[in-house]
Amino acid sequence: MLFLLIVACICNSENHVTSLQIQHNQDSITITPHLFFNTSTDIKEAIDNGVKLNIISKIQLYEPRTWWLDKTISNKKVTLEVSYFTLSKLYVVKNKNTGKQISFNSFEQLWKEFEQLLTIEIKAVVNHNSWVKMRIMLDKRALPTVMQLPTLFNSNWDIDTQWHQQQVFVNE
Repeated sequence: MLFLLIVACICNSENHVTSLQIQHNQDSITITPHLFFNTSTDIKEAIDNGVKLNIISKIQLYEPRTWWLDKTISNKKVTLEVSYFTLSKLYVVKNKNTGKQISFNSFEQLWKEFEQLLTIEIKAVVNHNSWVKMRIMLDKRALPTVMQLPTLFNSNWDIDTQWHQQQVFVNE
């Protein structure tokens, strides 16, 4: 019974942020996520048929407080647009915030390397009590209208990750 519960938890949390690479200088930090990301055949079929997917990455720099709400230092949101170009047979991921894009020859390669576009710089001074948390989710509201309701309760379209938290270590 316990084995089935563990397997169910692993299956439901298939997509996740494995770690955050954090580099900082005096007035900013740069965050690059490392991801384990996998999608369903329904998502691949939709992309191959011309549907553009928007993937949202939310990052928050904060200081935890024991008996009160955490102190938010900065919030950032990055939107990536995933599309397929039939004539060139390329998958393209575009960072809608910066305009930078990368193309891939295969669908599998796309999900292994799209984290390159999720690097975020936050202008803030950090201290020994600063933490970063990040999550990634599919923006189902950006799908074509006829797809929004059917994908809402379909588990094949759930590519949301849990919040991944990591402390920012300051070299003094």
